[in-house]
Amino acid sequence: MNSLDLVSMGIRNLWRRKLRTFLTVLGVIIGTSSIIVMLSLGFGMREAFNNQIKQMGSVNIITVSQGYNEMYYDGGVSVSSSSSSTEKKLNEESLAEFKNIPDVTAVTPIVEDQIKLVDGKYSTYMSLKGIDPSSMKEFDFKIGEGRLFQTGDQDVLIFGGGMKHTFYDENSRRRRGPNKEPEIDLMNDKIIMTFDMNYGRKRNPNESSLKNQDGEKKVNYKTYKVKTVGILQEGSYDTDYNVYMPIEQVKKLIKEKNKAEGNKTQTNGNEYQTILVKVEDISKVQEVQQKIKDMGYEAWSLSDALESLNKTSVIIQAVLGGIGAVSLLVAAIGIANTMIMSIYERTKEIGVMKVIGASLRDIKKLFLFEAGMIGLLGGTVGIVLSEVLSIIINKVGINFLQNNMGASADTRISIIPIWLIFAAMGFSALVGLMSGYYPAKKAMNLSALEAIRTE
Repeated sequence: MNSLDLVSMGIRNLWRRKLRTFLTVLGVIIGTSSIIVMLSLGFGMREAFNNQIKQMGSVNIITVSQGYNEMYYDGGVSVSSSSSSTEKKLNEESLAEFKNIPDVTAVTPIVEDQIKLVDGKYSTYMSLKGIDPSSMKEFDFKIGEGRLFQTGDQDVLIFGGGMKHTFYDENSRRRRGPNKEPEIDLMNDKIIMTFDMNYGRKRNPNESSLKNQDGEKKVNYKTYKVKTVGILQEGSYDTDYNVYMPIEQVKKLIKEKNKAEGNKTQTNGNEYQTILVKVEDISKVQEVQQKIKDMGYEAWSLSDALESLNKTSVIIQAVLGGIGAVSLLVAAIGIANTMIMSIYERTKEIGVMKVIGASLRDIKKLFLFEAGMIGLLGGTVGIVLSEVLSIIINKVGINFLQNNMGASADTRISIIPIWLIFAAMGFSALVGLMSGYYPAKKAMNLSALEAIRTE
């Protein structure tokens, strides 16, 4: 028998028992679509995780803070494991150390303090960060309006993309009304900056002019008229709610603040709160981060969160895929059952085929072809069904997420990559062949004389 004869005979056999074939194929359809949809939900979750991490900032930037030597307790007394100070300070020496680490492309120090910004009747409390102006492009600060810092800039600010939403009228009884945007123009308004958190606030009638609301002695902080030169693009959690100024000016302002407070112990301008380290290759971030930790500093990057979320998504995908695989396993059992029942019904036919010269290999091929066709047909229809279900899930799900969780319009809950389509098609055909192997072998080993005598 040639291949065309086998194909023709196999299709006729499947068509002859249409209902049984349909029910068996239906099992494969359900199994294939189940495993594809389940995996697609896992892929959608992974993409959502990755997008969420990207919104928080750059994955290849490491934030370094001062380190602490390990402590242990001896008789209730805290003892340092090192004879040196328990703090590993960040200074110019630290900058030089980080620059010499392989794969590091840029390093910049950060100094910061809490400030109050006033724009007319609106105000906000925020962290002022001093940064080297020349490093902003290297660290992916994306300007949305205006420009980045230039050489010689004085008394200028760059606002994070979400800063406008933080301003409110603190003297109003309503305070921050729901969804009420302040009527301000950060680029053109005259803005006052101060370290005095009570600036512009209505004084309590019982409040002393020499003491604040907490009963502490008032400090005469300076006020600074500042100009906005730029507003960063909104969408990065790392920069949205910060205000930036050239680092040398921030150092100067902090010294003036400490002097006003009578604090002379924190005026060291050579130390930094944090240092940002940019790594060229994302795959090297964890390695560089570990080297920094080995130097005695604390180091953190978004790759930590990304790695953790990816591990979580792999586990979730495995669970969801396992649930779908159960359906496909049931379908495989159905194929095997169908083919075995077919052997019992076609015993005499098999005997006749052997008598007229069909080889054992031909008989085996015939049953494997029928089983493989069931698997392939079920897999193909299952893939189409999966695509339809994926579209429905995305359309219905995105409306729910937008209304209840503020998701963006391009968020996808279910993602079916191209490779998964081909893999599912091949796997379903393979499941059919494997399920049909035992029935095919049984048919091949059937005695021709016994088969012919069977009524």
